[in-house]
Amino acid sequence: MTKYALASGFLCSSSFLLGLLLETRMPHVSHAASSSNLPAHHPRVPQSSSSTYIDPKFHGHLHCPYAAKWLVDGPAKASRDLGLDSRGRKLQGGADRRRRRNQEDDAASTSTAAAMGRCDFTNAFSGQATCLEFRGAAWTEEIMIARCEEESGALELELDATKGCRDGMEDTALAGWCLKEGEGDAADERVEATAMTISSMADCDGNRMACQTFVGGRFVPDGVCGGDDGGGENDNVFDGETTDAGGTTCAIAPGAIGAAHQAAYSSGYLRSGCPDTPAQNSPYMWPLKWAADYESHSMPAYTDEVVFHAKGRTYYALDKNWKRSDTVYQKGVLRTIGQSPCSEEDIDPDFAEKGLLGCWKNQTDYMTTMLHLGNMMYFLSYRDNVTDALRPGETDPSKIDECISIDLAVIGNIRPDWFLDKRGDDTDVQYLGNQHVYYSDENRTSVPKLVKQWRKKDFASQYFVMSMMGNPPNRLENNATDNIPVEDTLHWPLILNIPGEGFGDDQLQVYRNHALLTDDDDDLFTLVQRYEAMGGVCGNARGGDDDASDIGPPVLEEEAYIPSDLEVDPNSWVSNEYTFSPVWQGPTPEKGDENDD
Repeated sequence: MTKYALASGFLCSSSFLLGLLLETRMPHVSHAASSSNLPAHHPRVPQSSSSTYIDPKFHGHLHCPYAAKWLVDGPAKASRDLGLDSRGRKLQGGADRRRRRNQEDDAASTSTAAAMGRCDFTNAFSGQATCLEFRGAAWTEEIMIARCEEESGALELELDATKGCRDGMEDTALAGWCLKEGEGDAADERVEATAMTISSMADCDGNRMACQTFVGGRFVPDGVCGGDDGGGENDNVFDGETTDAGGTTCAIAPGAIGAAHQAAYSSGYLRSGCPDTPAQNSPYMWPLKWAADYESHSMPAYTDEVVFHAKGRTYYALDKNWKRSDTVYQKGVLRTIGQSPCSEEDIDPDFAEKGLLGCWKNQTDYMTTMLHLGNMMYFLSYRDNVTDALRPGETDPSKIDECISIDLAVIGNIRPDWFLDKRGDDTDVQYLGNQHVYYSDENRTSVPKLVKQWRKKDFASQYFVMSMMGNPPNRLENNATDNIPVEDTLHWPLILNIPGEGFGDDQLQVYRNHALLTDDDDDLFTLVQRYEAMGGVCGNARGGDDDASDIGPPVLEEEAYIPSDLEVDPNSWVSNEYTFSPVWQGPTPEKGDENDD
């Protein structure tokens, strides 16, 4: 029997990926029914734009911050709110994108025509001002008013040549224009031109990628990015450096996603340190290439009862924007908003009484693998009749039974400094200092450990707590490190507290058996590539239809909410961005911290 499980490619709780998967088509997955053919006592399940749900056993391993926006608002509003485009509702396929570009090329005169009006509105997600021009003679006042009202914007008509979106905008801020046809009759004679701007979240290449990939539009460089090749110059990369190979390193994802994630198009973090970042070369950043066993426990708010337990091993190559997670154990009830229907015998009755869905899990005798490589995420199940026992770190592609994939568009892997700084939108950080804690070691024995702690706030006004090892084994021998393994010099991540963000229960995750990885371990991450090289196929979880390319989850009612014990308390929260970077000039440490490392 084919078995799947979803382990996060970024820290993902029951939010973005879970929502993505709710409207996918997958092999061996029955089509979801309307509520009429769910089990008799099944709680209400929010409906997505697709009628397909996936088996609930796939959903147990998501630990993802900063993505709940997708689950609440759905794909259309979330994509607009990210500031990538005011009307970007579809993740266009490559062929569809080419067709659209050809159509826009045919309508070049419309694209460069004078603006009939402009709509100014505030991006609901980022809080940034956005300007949209209506180009082409087919725009009527009625159509422009209706379109601008969709954005709750202010419409200005009867523009002269100086009153377009350029009016009042510095040339150093303008990256170019994202052009997309209007809708309805005479659509090819109406073009929406959104002013794309340079910011800490998007350089020239980032704006171009956002327009083409996320919106299916055509990017026309202008201002800072102006150039004949349409790709813009890379001299103005604010949050990413251009590599010799032409890729972009150190870039973070747009909007609130960037508070925790790299951009999908980034080739990874620089081993020499990402310049001009608050945590540059900090000894408390996560290592770029490492592995560790993880064990997580989920607890409902207002109680310390453990209701869900998961174990596995996770692997990172963040210098290449790669992650792998092997899950070997899940047991208990997974309580999340938005997960797929489960069989009647697996429904948690207490949670069902609240109109929400909790599903019992019992994975104890098989392993599943997730790979998050740039913008692509892959889920692997293994054959039951393999002769050698499966263990975390399996690299033999012949043991794979089935592979499915999802394109995550702009979302890359976790960034190694995500908990140290407050880059990204609608976030904050609080360095807490030292604390002794009881830590469950490799032998499941509680031992005292000194940790340094940071709290990281998300847009839901909840927070994560990252506890990093305070005393590496060689700290008292730091003048004689010649014969000491480098692993014994590192401040490893030990404990991570993860809020449910309103969509699930809070989690406490422990990391054990840490190890550094090298480029010689890349075969851990190239498993899919080698599987495809031997003739294997990774099916598209969305079914491959152009019409099935909507990204994001279904729209849920706002009153559906699971409480958390990690809500920000204004009486205790103090913004304190302190990273121990030897390069970045941050706030002066308080007395007593000057000599701390």
